[in-house]
Amino acid sequence: MKWHWYLIIENCTGCGICRDVCTEHAIKMSSKMAYPEPISGKCTGCLNCVSECPFDAITVTQLKEEQLN
Repeated sequence: MKWHWYLIIENCTGCGICRDVCTEHAIKMSSKMAYPEPISGKCTGCLNCVSECPFDAITVTQLKEEQLN
């Protein structure tokens, strides 16, 4: 199953909680960017990042079969 991770940048403070709670290590925060970035193909849709973000800055949705092509 493929998942789409989307950051609502207006809500994000760059705190890194999402990266810290991600059990799949699917979120990185580079020194060049103040915001988290998903690592392609690693998200399993556990939604830890969504539930733990105090700023409601992340949305994760499952991609439909026709969106994968």
